[in-house]
Amino acid sequence: MPARLGERMQLGAILGVLGAAAALAQRLNREVAEHIRQQDGVAEIRTEDGSVARHFRIRQGKIRSRRGTHPSPTYAMIYKDVPTALRIMKTGNEEASMTAMAQGELRFDGDLTFGMWFNELLQKTGALMKNPRGFVAR
Repeated sequence: MPARLGERMQLGAILGVLGAAAALAQRLNREVAEHIRQQDGVAEIRTEDGSVARHFRIRQGKIRSRRGTHPSPTYAMIYKDVPTALRIMKTGNEEASMTAMAQGELRFDGDLTFGMWFNELLQKTGALMKNPRGFVAR
């Protein structure tokens, strides 16, 4: 079933906020800044059909995100469709992701070591979003 426009916009907004939060955390939080300095590459989060996509370029200790796909991401997190991505992201736990992987609703392509590192960055950023005071912890 195709995703409604509102769902695509919601997923795009979530990914945009995640990119902005990671960039802000990189500037304000020493732990995140140190983490970002460890790797260079491009991570992409998208739906299978590419209707919603965002890529995150990490280079020389800085993170930038842009809407859309990247021609050659280092790592890609690919959701079956928009409703699946929203369900898993809103749940926000590893068990939901594992279940989705087992059911073929979520897959990963590319350098899985970089992917694990990027997922750790997302977890750190998510934790800071839940506790904004942590953004300025030095």
